[in-house]
Amino acid sequence: MVNIDQKPQRLPGRRIVIAGAALVAVVVAMLALQPVLFQSGPPNIGAMEKFTPILPPRPVPDVAFISPDGAPIKLADKGGRVLLVNFWATWCAPCIRELPALAALQRKLDPKTSEVVLISVDRQGTKDPAAFLRQLGLNDLRSALDPTNALVRAFAAKGLPVTYLIDAEGKIQGQVVGDAEWDSAEAVDLVHYYLAPEN
Repeated sequence: MVNIDQKPQRLPGRRIVIAGAALVAVVVAMLALQPVLFQSGPPNIGAMEKFTPILPPRPVPDVAFISPDGAPIKLADKGGRVLLVNFWATWCAPCIRELPALAALQRKLDPKTSEVVLISVDRQGTKDPAAFLRQLGLNDLRSALDPTNALVRAFAAKGLPVTYLIDAEGKIQGQVVGDAEWDSAEAVDLVHYYLAPEN
């Protein structure tokens, strides 16, 4: 209750204006950081903004391809690790452009928990992509081969390069169409997101 005989107090107008401006600045900053602060899904921001989640996640195709050692293998054989499966070809300029970044990402990952899996769709055999990678000085990268394109078709890929992120349970969680900055901190964060047990 206010006494009617009480003299009205002067409102600290200047302080209210300053406080209001500070509050507005804080709200604007929070909105700018909204993708980070309120991220409920994968961190597909910055260099990984092209990452598109696949909902619901689907199992990897049960299709064999040729390992870098020349033996038939399936992606399910690599279960228990997060895989970044990159389809590429020696004749694909964007594919070649991102190869060094993929090599850099592989060096940043723990091979016990995650792996970059290159799969060439070249038809000349495993020696062709292997020699090509050596010519580029990417000696720490090895490429598997999908010579009949059976696996890339099973993924329903529309073009090259295309990269799929597969979780440790063998589910395709998302994809990046086109080349990307795989040597970025955001790429590492994306892989680590799917390593977390709650995901």
